Amino acid sequence: MKISGLKIFFPMLLLLIFSCSEKSKSERKTTGEETIQYVIFSKVGGRGGNYKTIKITQDSIVLSLGNTSKNVHKTWKKALSDKNQAEIFGKLKINQLAFIKSSESVQVKEEADETFQIKTSRTSYVFVNNNKNKYNYRQLKNFKIPLEKIIPREYKKKKK
Repeated sequence: MKISGLKIFFPMLLLLIFSCSEKSKSERKTTGEETIQYVIFSKVGGRGGNYKTIKITQDSIVLSLGNTSKNVHKTWKKALSDKNQAEIFGKLKINQLAFIKSSESVQVKEEADETFQIKTSRTSYVFVNNNKNKYNYRQLKNFKIPLEKIIPREYKKKKK
């Protein structure tokens, strides 16, 4: 009788302990400082269906580019050093992201749309062609500068 009671009591005790510890982890996560989880920068459109997508997480960068009409696709990956991470993510001010406004798509004019997707620990932002708003676009423009230094030459657009 005592053994069967312990068989029921012990699993219930473990369930109670683990359910409380999971709750406290999620509470700590929401009360902490808001951080950037990842940023996706893409430039899509233009003649022939050109695209360039860069996904930057806290520890890596993945670049995909190509041309859909020519069926050309390239991918490049790199782990981010702490120095690169600080340079890239240090350019973004989370509390100012809400002030950035998007503009209309320009793909109908056979131009490329520039899109930023920014995921923080609390919310997500998506900006399309926000380069028209020079003042608020500045931090996103500054975000791209260290990226260009990291990406190998063969993956950059060739100047004519």
